[in-house]
Order: sequence, then structure tokens, then C-alpha cells
Amino acid sequence: MSNSLEKYRKTVEAINSEYATLHSLTNDELRIKLHHIERFINEQEDKSDALNKSLVSVFAIVKETARRFSLGNIEVTATPNDLRIAEKYDFIKISRDKAIYQNHWDVMGVPYVWKMVHYDEQLLGGILLHYGYATEMATGEGKTLVATLPVFLNALTHEGVHIMTVNDYLSKRDFETTRPIYMFYGLSVDCIDNYERCDNHRKATYKSDIAFGTNSSFTFDYLFDHIAIKPEECVQQSHNYAIIDELDSILIDDADNPHIVGGGNYYNNGKIFKENYPLIKELIGNKDIELYKIDKLKKTAIFTQEGKEWLSLNKGIPDLFSIERTYEIADFDELAQDKQNEIKNKIYLQSVFQQLLLALTVYERDVDYIVEGGKVKIIDTHTGRVKETCRWEHGLHTAMEVKEQVEVQNDFDGMAVVSLKNYFRLYKKIAGMSGTIMPVKDELLEIYNLPCASLPTHRPLIRKDLPLRIFKTAQQKDDAIIKAIIDNKSAGRPSLVGSISVKRSEQLCNKFDELGIEYNKLDAKTLKDEAYTIAKAGIGNTITVSTSVAGRGTDIKPSPEAIAAGGLMVIGTDLFESVRVDRQLKGRSGRQGDPGSSVFFASLEDQILQNLSPDDLKDLERLSDTYSINEISTDEVRMYFDKAQSNREAYFKSCRERTARKDDIVDPHRKKMYKQRNAVLFNAEEANVIVDNIIKHLGENSDKIEEHLMSLYIKTKELVRRSTENNPNRTEVLVPFSEAMHTFAIRLEVGLSIASYEYFCREFKRQIILQIYDKEWKKFVLHIMSDLDRKEIELLDTKYRQMMDDINFIILSRLKYASIPFEVRNELLYNSKERKVEKEKPRKVNPAVPIAADEPCPCGSGKKYCECHGSNIRSNNRIKRRR
Repeated sequence: MSNSLEKYRKTVEAINSEYATLHSLTNDELRIKLHHIERFINEQEDKSDALNKSLVSVFAIVKETARRFSLGNIEVTATPNDLRIAEKYDFIKISRDKAIYQNHWDVMGVPYVWKMVHYDEQLLGGILLHYGYATEMATGEGKTLVATLPVFLNALTHEGVHIMTVNDYLSKRDFETTRPIYMFYGLSVDCIDNYERCDNHRKATYKSDIAFGTNSSFTFDYLFDHIAIKPEECVQQSHNYAIIDELDSILIDDADNPHIVGGGNYYNNGKIFKENYPLIKELIGNKDIELYKIDKLKKTAIFTQEGKEWLSLNKGIPDLFSIERTYEIADFDELAQDKQNEIKNKIYLQSVFQQLLLALTVYERDVDYIVEGGKVKIIDTHTGRVKETCRWEHGLHTAMEVKEQVEVQNDFDGMAVVSLKNYFRLYKKIAGMSGTIMPVKDELLEIYNLPCASLPTHRPLIRKDLPLRIFKTAQQKDDAIIKAIIDNKSAGRPSLVGSISVKRSEQLCNKFDELGIEYNKLDAKTLKDEAYTIAKAGIGNTITVSTSVAGRGTDIKPSPEAIAAGGLMVIGTDLFESVRVDRQLKGRSGRQGDPGSSVFFASLEDQILQNLSPDDLKDLERLSDTYSINEISTDEVRMYFDKAQSNREAYFKSCRERTARKDDIVDPHRKKMYKQRNAVLFNAEEANVIVDNIIKHLGENSDKIEEHLMSLYIKTKELVRRSTENNPNRTEVLVPFSEAMHTFAIRLEVGLSIASYEYFCREFKRQIILQIYDKEWKKFVLHIMSDLDRKEIELLDTKYRQMMDDINFIILSRLKYASIPFEVRNELLYNSKERKVEKEKPRKVNPAVPIAADEPCPCGSGKKYCECHGSNIRSNNRIKRRR
């Protein structure tokens, strides 16, 4: 045990000591003991301190419970909670006054028998997770069992524990594996991925003591909650404690991809991309002059000045590139609308050219994406898996679809966005596990304030990690790889051949085919066969060719004859862009003390070396010339490959920092906006406070506004009365309003709207505030999502203040000038037959903004605008997810 963990050695000893005393207790007595501890924790003012004090006893009880389940069924006196569980789950049976918890149940449809009891290293892992550590655990060390300890302890406060995984298979599997341990003591537990967002069971799951789910599900639910239009649509309750599986993958690798909810209007820009595709193809084919520059390592491409001039000439727009950012014009907002639109259209055309250039020169098929089922699908560079719900932004995905000549899919407006960094900052405490924590320990501490520790393996790690083998050419390297695989096969050992891309895998597989070598293949194109391929990967002398898909979250178990022959051999065909991916792949071998080995190959022609500086490349070339042999596997040469990987990882870190910097500026504004929006959503009285502040701030006459609201109320009552004449059972009605050229609708309860002017005022104010907040925040999100440069990022504070000024002005305008577009029967307004008609005074109006496609139609039909009077436009009719 390392020195940094020495302080917890006595805690582990104390747990085991108390655990030994529990053997003599009956099952009922064990339950009673736990309930006394639970009561103690919840009676304390400082629950965090109470949890720390109770750790030893609770961990001992969890371990004892695991032991009893491993020995057979557990019989206890049945409680009402046992009866409820028995109605839903088959692992508990009721016999008279007894509840029998069985030690076998189905996990993902497969029979499962509980055989696990926590050993010391797992107890230590549980302690670290409770105290908020990012904990490095080797493959096969039992992360699922380790998590039961801190999850159980922290669930006793009933404030919620969230266990997050990288995919829904793992979240459902871990939930089904461990739920009897929690339910035996009356703790509520469920998995959010078992239910759709609109399902009430999903909301109930968030109220549970323990909730399993994917990190994306939790993050998107947070965003969806903050675009909800009714309080009952919100599902996420609180952010107390989160345990994150594959923590570095989620907090580091995914950190530069903010989570975005797309919805509302959708659009298809395929036409403009198709029109300009031949032009960019022609530009790329022009070799007479340098018209563009590319940097494949940074995934960037730019037009040279000559390229911009060439495009301007061939497009027939001489001043096309004269303005590239709107801030270049100091008084841009003061320009006439048609002039603003002209400038924006030119900037957008520049973006179309840029995305087509990237698609044609930088992004590679079967490296960055695959084409499957007539769709372009992104490959996650870290996991090798397809990002099914994701589209590249700024039009890049559309450019890729035009390049591959597949149907151009629709894009959606962004409605809400948050980075993982700022989502996880909402939690009081986070912790997590992975096999590759330590290489990023400094970044985890710096960004998330997460201390890191490496957990000792239960059995000594005897895997042999051989030094990097380096060759002068790629052909020499591949020849050596094939020889190593054939030698390994002859020795009766299984081989896992890890490649950096689908394209690279297919190159190797073609050579195997030529040589008549049998193999199994696992990559983004063959994921449907993943379970079968992984199950066979450790048997005999099987050869499995895989991308990084096999490097994280997979558990390859060697057969007895494979172990006898030396265990699984991991062969890396190239160095990956991150040393953590290399380590993940190596970690598939040597699990739980099994024998095994790993070796990676490289050549001087590998792309990873392009991450070196020009001077380093020259030095490496001079060094290689001093060797007369093909293999140059020396520490001096390896140093350059280490440096190239480090430079690449530094680049990825800079990308994460850029995303974080932008979201850090937005985050305080988002929290303030969401807090204020929720206050109005859940309490209509808050709308009065906001309106009063706006009126006071802008120096308006509150009496005139009150008079105007009263006139609206009189018309509203008449409209409601008419709408229920033919439908007396109607309980709600949509009341249409207009203000200048704006149209909007307010949903009101029939009875209250007729009986109460105060109700009408509250709802009118509340709903217009929510509608305006959402519409203006959506515009802000669209701006955030655009391809901002450094200066535009720094101007986000100013942009937010402008948005809030616009919001206040629009709210005030609707309070002063909103009208209902129909005539009220005279007797409701006046006792006499005559009415005085006062000429409306001229007033300042807002610029015309059309009603959003998915908002209620103001006519009161109850349909969406796009399905009624706005049927000439299109809407997606349901919110989509994007990343």
C-alpha cells in the first residue's frame, strides 16, 4: 500500500474488526443496527461529519450483507417495504410473515448468482470514493462492488446518490446487479435509463435514495428541466453526491464537447453547401498557387490570402472577405437591417467555404467517421465508438454529408448548453473510478478539485509490458507486427491487436486475409457483435483486431489453456494520441493476477511524430541515420515518441481549456437565468416581483399598466366563456394575444380565469416572462454555439447584459401594449349601448419577430403554430439531443 494511502490502513482494519462481530447477529438484528445508524446520521446537524463517523460501521454492515448473500438466501421478518418490493421484483419471496431475499436473480436477462465479498483493497477503494477521490483501479478489480460501499453510506441521508456510467448497458447492469443489497435495508434505488424523460417513473427515480444512469442522461435532464414550461415536467431534484465510472473519459476526454439540447425550429442547409462544393473542389485541385493550408493534427484548415482572393473572384463577390467578424464594425448594431443582413450573409458564406475545406482536406472516412445506413456517423477518437446522437457543428456535418453524397440531415437550433465541467460543479461531492487516473491527476485536481489515488491490486500484477518497438518504415513495422501475431498464435496464446482507427484495422485485416490468417474484428462498424467477439477474445490462440473500442469497459477473460500458455498478448499497431488509451488497451491483459504481456509498435513514418517541433523532427532524422539496421528500438529514439504523445495531449488540454473558458464566462449567467426562471416556473408570485422591478427600473407608470391588464382580463373572460359554450367540460384554454407584430398565447384554467383577476394577472405575467426568457436565451445559446474567436468569447458578458436589457424591454412592451384580436360583446364592457373609442397614441414597437414553430398557435386551437396558422413552416415537433 502506497504512503499516500497509509492513513486509511487503520480504517480498513477497523472495518474488518467490526465486520467480524456482526457474524453472530440475526438478519433482523443486522437490519435494526443499520436503522439505528441511519437515524443517528439524520438527527445530526452536520450530516457530512455524521457520515464520516459512521463509515466504519456502515462499511462493515455492507460487507457482512454481501457475505450473507454469497452463502445463500436471507430470511427476515417481512416489513411493508418488503411486501412492496416483492410485488415488483422476483428476487424476494414472501412466505407468511417472512421475506426471503434470494441470492440469485437475472441481470440483463441472464441468470446471476451473488458470490462477491469485499476484500481489503475494495474497502480502501470505497473509503477513497467516500472522501471524494478520483481512484485508479486496474481492470477486474471489482469497481461495481467497490461502489456499493460509499453509495450505501451516502444514501442514508436520503439526499440522493447518482452513479454515472459511460453507456446505458453498464448503468442498467450495475443497477440490476447491486439493487438487492440496497433494497434489503429499505433504500430506494432505480435506473433513469429504464424510462423515457416524459415517464413519471423517471421523475420518481430522481427522488430515490440511489439513481443509476449515464452521465449524458443526467446532464441532459438538467438542461431539459430548464426549458420545461410546466413545473411537473422537471425531473432532477438535487445534486448531492455523484460517483462517476470511467471518470477520466467523462471529465477529461469528453470535456471539450459541451452537451447541447437542440429543438424548436429545424433547417436544412444542404442546398448552399451543394452549390459551393464544386468551387471548393476546384480550389483544392488548383496546384499553381498555395490557396490554402492544412494542419491535420489540429484538425484545422485555412484559406491563404491568395485563396480568399481566388474565391472572391470566382464567386463574383469582390468584397466577400472584407469583413470576417461583426465586431470589426464598431457601430454594427446601428446599421440598417438590410445592411446587417448583407454582412452576415457574407460571413456565413465564408463559413460554408471553411467547412467544405475541412471536410475535403482534414477529416477522413473510417478515421474520423464512418458512413453507415446512408448517414455520416462520428467516431469518438478516445473510445472508438460511434456517437449516435451527435452532429458536428457550424455546418461541418452538412459539409461531410455533401462530400459523401448521402442525404443531408436536418440541423436544429440549440436551446440549452452546458459543459460537463460546470454540470459536475453543481454537486456537493463527486468521486470516480478508472484504470487511467494518474496520468491526468494534475488536471483533475486543478479543474475539479479532485485528489487522486492509485489503488493497489488484490493480487500482484505480473503482466509484462515490453518496451516500444520502433522501425524506420511503416512496412517494416507491419512485417514485425504480423510476425509477432503468428508467433503468439503458434504458442497457443490469444492476441488482442489494437489499432488507432477503422482504416488501420482494415489495412491489417487485408494482410491477414492474404496470408490466410483467421481473426475476429471489433470496431465502430461491428459493434453489434461486440459481446460475442469479447467472449471469444481470450479463448485459445484467437486473434482479435480492434480499435480502442476494446480498451475501455471491456473485460477479456482468458481460458485456462490460454493462461497456461502465457495469457493474453496485447499488440498495439501504433501509439494512440493519448498515453491513457495505450494503458487502457494494455489493461485488458493481466487481470486479477493472470499472466499476460503487451507490446506496442511504431515507425518513423507514423503520424504521431508530426506533433514534434520542426527542430525535434530534424534531430530525430539525424539520429535515425546513425542506425544501419531497420529496428531502432532504443531509449534515445523512444524519447521522441514520448514527447510527441505529450505534445498531442497538451493540444487536447488546450482545447478543453478553450471550451471551459467560454463556458466559465457563461456559467454564472446561466445559473442566474435558470434560478430566476425556476423561481417563476414554480411560484407565480415571483413574476410580480420581476415585473415590479422592471417598472421601477424603467420609470414606467404602474397604474396605466394595471388599467391595461384589467381591460385584457375583461376580454379574456369573454373569450373563455365563448370557448366553453360548445364544450362545457373544457378545463383549459389558450388565449391568443398580439403585441405590435408579435403573437403569443397564454394557457389558463377556465374556472380560475373567469373568477379571479389576480389569477389572470399572475399567469399572464408568469407565462410571458417564461416565453421571453426562453426565446432570448435561445438566441444567446445560438451565439455561444457559433464559431467564436477569442475576442467574441471575451465579449460574452456584454452580450448577456444586452440580452437582459432586451428581455426587460419586451416584457414591458407586452404589459403595456398586448391585445386580444377580437371584439368583446358590448354589455361586458359598458352598461350603455355606446362606447367611447380613444385613438391609440403612436408608440415605439419592437422589430418583428415571428412566433416559434413549436409554440402554441395564438388562435387558441391548442395546436402548435407549425401545425395550424404556421403550417407553411416546419418544426421538429420534439426536442432532439445534440453534442
